[in-house]
Order: sequence, then structure tokens, then C-alpha cells
Amino acid sequence: MIVIGIDIGLTGALAAVDSRGTATVRDIPLIPDGKPRQRVNKKTGKKSEQQSYRIDGRALIFAIREIVPIGHPALVVFEDVHARSIGSGGRATNSMGSQGSMMRSRGIVEGVIDITRLECKAVQPQTWKRHCGLLLKREEGEEDSDFDRRKKAASMDTARGLFPSIGHDLKRVKDHNRAEALLIAQFGHKVAA
Repeated sequence: MIVIGIDIGLTGALAAVDSRGTATVRDIPLIPDGKPRQRVNKKTGKKSEQQSYRIDGRALIFAIREIVPIGHPALVVFEDVHARSIGSGGRATNSMGSQGSMMRSRGIVEGVIDITRLECKAVQPQTWKRHCGLLLKREEGEEDSDFDRRKKAASMDTARGLFPSIGHDLKRVKDHNRAEALLIAQFGHKVAA
């Protein structure tokens, strides 16, 4: 059976792992969302254009169907993301804009999965991370940015260890989303069993 893991978000990824452990991974396809906006840097006064993006649902369907042809069984497992306004210690974890973007991305992913008529399951981040040994504890005095970097590096190391044949797809620091999609797909085999 093929399990597709999706790390939802504009920097997310989708990965497929079959029952033999063969894997593939790619970034979530994006499409421009509206016209570019003009931004002015308050410090320098320089103008620049900023383009917003959203998940390209049509391209995502094609990517899934490239991995799982029509009529073949598969399970899609995606991270069960939710909007949260207050995080640890009462600090805001994400802006309202980034939370809105995340929920919009989740809706597009769910719609695509519905259209493909593949079985799907949402998994809590803590659940798949516990399965992969990635529930790390903050070290004493560790800054948020250092802790985030350490968690991302742990995901990358774990994915590279499980899937050495596609290590070339996990070279860049920003490939942590690819690593997490692979680990979600790997966890999906436990759910499918």
C-alpha cells in the first residue's frame, strides 16, 4: 500500500512511502494569489513587490495521481493543524494572517483529498512525532529559535536515516518540511496496518 504524508502549509511538502519503504517527496505546489502588493520598508524607504501564494489544488491533484493512479488504493495522512492564538507561557504563537493561511491550506488539501476519493486520516503532530522519537524537550535557557532549529534538524536526521536513497531531496535547511512529510507518511503505515 502507498501512504501519502502531507505537511500542510505554503512551505509544506507531500511524500509517498510504499510498503517496501520506497519513498518520494516534493514540495507542495503553489500558485500566485492575486496581484503583487507594493511594500515600503519603513527604515530604508525602499519599495518592493510582494506576491502572495496559495496551494495550487489542481497541481496537487496531478501530483497525487502521479504517485497513485486512479483505482489504486492509498491512504493520505496529513498533519491535523488548527488555529491557535495563544501558545506556551501566554505568548502568541502565530499571527492571525499565518493562522488564516494555514487553515486555508488545510481546506484546499482536504478538498483535493475528497476529489481524489482516497482514504484519509488527520494525525496530531504530537502523535506522529512521538512515534518517530521527535518529542524533544527544551534545554534550560534555550531560545525559541534555537529550539525550533534543533527540532527541524532532528526531523531531517530521522528522515535521512529512514530514507537514505532520497537524501539528495533533504539537503537544504528548508527541506525540514519534506522530512516531516516523509515521517508522516511513514507513520501512516502504522495507521494503515
